[in-house]
Amino acid sequence: MTHFAVHTPEGVKFTDGPQNFGKNSTNFEGFEGKVKTFVFSKDGKRFAWIADGQVFVVEAPTWQRIGSLKHPRAQEICFSPKGSFLAIWESYVKTTDQSQLQPNLSVYDVTGKKPLKSFFQPSQVNWKPQWTDDEAIFARNITSEVHFYNANDLQTIAERKIIQKVRSFSLSPSINNHYVIFFVPSIQGAPAYVHLYRYPNFKEASNALANKSFFKVDTIDSYWNKSSTACLLLTAAEMDKSGLSYYGEHMLFYLNTRGDSIRVTVSKPGNIHSVAWCPSGQEFFAVYGTMPSKATLFNQKCEAIAEFGSGARNTVLVNPVGNIVLVGGFGNIAARYEMWDISARKKIGETECSDSTYFSWSPCGQYLLTATCSPRLRVNNGYKVWHYTAVLQHEESIQELFAAHWIPDPEAAKSFRVSTTPVTGIESSMVAASKQKYILPSQRGAKGPVGLPNTEKKFLSEVDDPTKNEGAPQLSKAALKKKKKREAAKKKREEEGEAGKGEKGGNNWRETAGQEPPVPVKAALPVNSFAASIELTGDPEKDKKIRNIKKKLDAIARLKGEKENGKVLVRNQIDKIATEDKLIKDLEELIL
Repeated sequence: MTHFAVHTPEGVKFTDGPQNFGKNSTNFEGFEGKVKTFVFSKDGKRFAWIADGQVFVVEAPTWQRIGSLKHPRAQEICFSPKGSFLAIWESYVKTTDQSQLQPNLSVYDVTGKKPLKSFFQPSQVNWKPQWTDDEAIFARNITSEVHFYNANDLQTIAERKIIQKVRSFSLSPSINNHYVIFFVPSIQGAPAYVHLYRYPNFKEASNALANKSFFKVDTIDSYWNKSSTACLLLTAAEMDKSGLSYYGEHMLFYLNTRGDSIRVTVSKPGNIHSVAWCPSGQEFFAVYGTMPSKATLFNQKCEAIAEFGSGARNTVLVNPVGNIVLVGGFGNIAARYEMWDISARKKIGETECSDSTYFSWSPCGQYLLTATCSPRLRVNNGYKVWHYTAVLQHEESIQELFAAHWIPDPEAAKSFRVSTTPVTGIESSMVAASKQKYILPSQRGAKGPVGLPNTEKKFLSEVDDPTKNEGAPQLSKAALKKKKKREAAKKKREEEGEAGKGEKGGNNWRETAGQEPPVPVKAALPVNSFAASIELTGDPEKDKKIRNIKKKLDAIARLKGEKENGKVLVRNQIDKIATEDKLIKDLEELIL
């Protein structure tokens, strides 16, 4: 039976998985109190958490406490693959009364219950040390160097790799034969590069088993296959100079221990959103391209061997058994996922899981755990368990959920026959966000240019008859009240005999009782200007002056007409009329 841990403000507890939801058949009684974080060992046999300035460790199957460590400023913890060693990172601080800085990264031997060594690790970024799966080698990165130790003896550096400006490294999760990758970013125009070495033969650059150099790369993520014979490198540049992506520019490369270094070419332009190895280590998935993105299965020659549709996806996750793959959208994409049978290349089912911030396969590979956690989202917190046929099996709503994780169990990953028949499930009781298109309050019920209410249909192509009026729009209570007032006022004016009423309430002025109606203004008389009878001479210079004088005389004639109609002229208009005689004299001289 599978189990998972739930972290809430009240503490941390275990709960049973499928077939026994809501119960706890483990011997772990839980911890009540404010827990900062928790972690399981890779084999699921040890469990640790931070609370009350201490780190507590319990061990399966009894889940009894085997020890506690005082670390008042502890922020992060991690186990080695087998759980034999525990690393604790504390916030890096310096007080004024301290004459010497204190190490803030401590490593303990859990089995021997003793401290091994403390290191200085100011940055929380990439703070975790790395172990091989057999826990033979321990490694960590410092400025321009990577130090390697025998895991049981951290007092002496076994091997040292000095590379100027080395940004990151990746130790293979292997047993016996170990490999390491070093990444150096671009320096002063030189290309960035990656070298793959066999441990400990990395003294000379010529000893590299595989290498790759590239431009436009700031960071890389390494994905080793299960057998540690090949590694996928997902490179990222913070800025896409072509302007095609807001999220920078990504590339995917394949390196193996035989010396091959290949760039994985994809059939659609855009970024690489997610990659995942199959447990066999012979094939891998990639989700890539602009939306709707594609999901493709590649072999070890980086050849596309199967397509798994397209859609709004940015995540791919293969179950521990290796027969089912999840392809979906999470984060900044509407949460929806599809389940596919890898060998049959056939979709099993699909569903929506709104507001999900976390997801993972169960150790048996038949169930999916999704959770909505705080502080990423503070509404609809809780977790759900789904069958691989995309049917909901169980859900739990929690006021505030910090985390939910399956308890690892490598032995539970046993082969099973994939069925496309949905199992019996339950309906979700959590309230989902409305899918209705949002309409501005000022536009609700309004008619478009073709008479289509905005609240009913979205595209013109969806209208059966665009020219047909589909009825009066739905008005709000306030709009109906104003409409009734306007109609009542209009009816009253009609009864009183008012004339010239418009659609919005009548004339701009109203007659008052006992007042004489206004006398209409006398129309202006026709303008008779002396300049109207003057003809042009044919000389361009004279004609230009004649036209200017005619314009001025016409304007004077209009002013004189307005004066005769009783209009009071202002001072500059009177002065303009006084220039009439001079203008006539100038005009007569031009036409002679």
